[in-house]
Amino acid sequence: MEAMENLVQLSESMQQAAALLADEEVEESSRRNSTFLNVVPLGNVGAGKSAVLNSLIGHPVLPTGENGATRAPILIDLQRDSSVSSRAIILQIENKSQTVSASALRHSLQDRLSKGSGRGRVDEIYLKLRTSTSPPLTLIDLPGLDQRIVDDSMASEYGERSDAILLVVVPASQAPEISSSRALKMALDFDTDGTRTIGVISKIDQAATDQKSLAAVQALLLGQGPRTTQDIPWVALTGQSVSIASTQSGSVGAESSLETAWRAESESLKSILTGAPQRKLGRIALVDTLARQIRKRMKVRLPSILSGLEGRTQVVEGELVRLGEQLVQTSEGTRAIALELCREFEDKFLQHIASGEGLEYEMHF
Repeated sequence: MEAMENLVQLSESMQQAAALLADEEVEESSRRNSTFLNVVPLGNVGAGKSAVLNSLIGHPVLPTGENGATRAPILIDLQRDSSVSSRAIILQIENKSQTVSASALRHSLQDRLSKGSGRGRVDEIYLKLRTSTSPPLTLIDLPGLDQRIVDDSMASEYGERSDAILLVVVPASQAPEISSSRALKMALDFDTDGTRTIGVISKIDQAATDQKSLAAVQALLLGQGPRTTQDIPWVALTGQSVSIASTQSGSVGAESSLETAWRAESESLKSILTGAPQRKLGRIALVDTLARQIRKRMKVRLPSILSGLEGRTQVVEGELVRLGEQLVQTSEGTRAIALELCREFEDKFLQHIASGEGLEYEMHF
């Protein structure tokens, strides 16, 4: 988990560096979440997007259903707190914290979504949660792409954010028709260089006797699907995560029960998809794949940030030489101090990158 914290720190440093190059206030930038850690699922109604995000959270917080349970964008800002029980969820509202149950949150969301249905453009719902079961990500649950309230602008608003990870969620029964998936086409448009997309095949257990669907799923997992899918890493999940079912029933009491259940989910999937690699099955595989894609996206963005910082260094050094010893109570003196602080930040950032800290990590929970 220490390595994941390094990843979060590196993400924040890169965001601050980008703000610096854009002449934004670094302090203001630091208050905004880095889009490197945003996860946006794309898929039709009933594809299982909310269930996938519930699996990442480790609690059944988001409403699910075949008829489009998500009727507005829901942003969940997750913070991992290892001191919290695996069964606990802490809801943070401004400076206050409150322990809540998954069912209470889910019912509250259902009420808010039902009140907002039937209107035009719906407002975004925001939650900030602390748990011991989730990676420190911002999950953005969108309505199904085939719902009336969803137009291209809503999907674009979240999916086009330059570093957000896109999850193309397709149920196993629709794997044979993956080439016609609107979610896949949209992700390919948003992610033209293919560095921030992951394919998620959901509801494998519901297609366990459908040999045509299972064959298409295994082809995707092995990189042997249609050409447009071959550069995308694919992961298979059950319809309702074993860990979520265990938590709901209260059948497992130990703190390690969630990890045990996630591994059981992987084994269950292996028994259905006998030819698929274990590293592509279950919630653990999804979290590991997310980590790799975040790392890949950071590597893509680093060269331009580093180049910009090197150019800024030359400007800083030139300004400091010109100003000389004028560090007095004048506007130019104030500017010199600011430029020196800018250079100090850049030096620390470059050392952080050069050491490789935060670029090698695993995300296991």
